[in-house]
Amino acid sequence: MSMTLFLALGCAGTPQAEPVAPAMPAPESTTSPAVSAPSAEPEASGPAPDAAAEAVYRALSIRDPAPTCEGVEALTETPVETLLFVVDNAQQPPWAGMRAADCLISRHAVAAQSSLTAWVSSPETKGLAILALNQLDTMPLEVSLTVARAALVGPDVESARTRIGRSTIPEIKALAE
Repeated sequence: MSMTLFLALGCAGTPQAEPVAPAMPAPESTTSPAVSAPSAEPEASGPAPDAAAEAVYRALSIRDPAPTCEGVEALTETPVETLLFVVDNAQQPPWAGMRAADCLISRHAVAAQSSLTAWVSSPETKGLAILALNQLDTMPLEVSLTVARAALVGPDVESARTRIGRSTIPEIKALAE
């Protein structure tokens, strides 16, 4: 069933006054257009969103009031994987992916450590890197130190050094000096 049809069926009978979050976009194809055969629907390069990912995405897409991480995580049996899927695939609204990342940082930093480290190591994820570096003090110390060290050899060393220097934890702050 296409996502458009899923959205249309899922929203049937929804009162106009209630905000309706958009459907989770399908991941972009990484296949060269010259190689792939044309089709009526674009092919997804990654896994299609399941019902839980769609529900989490919809919850994170609502503008106000912002959902709690606990409330969002109650919608899935695999919160880390689902939140990572949303971070990697949500394009609109812009805050949906950032809210998913915030939940990962604040509640699952140990499980998401490799993703946090990747965010601070890539110029394509600058916004996620800033979010992670601004929350170093909320992560377990070992995760914070790993993320901070990765940021100091990443694409934006000066910004990373400034953000790491704002830490109130001496071991983290010392990395910026």
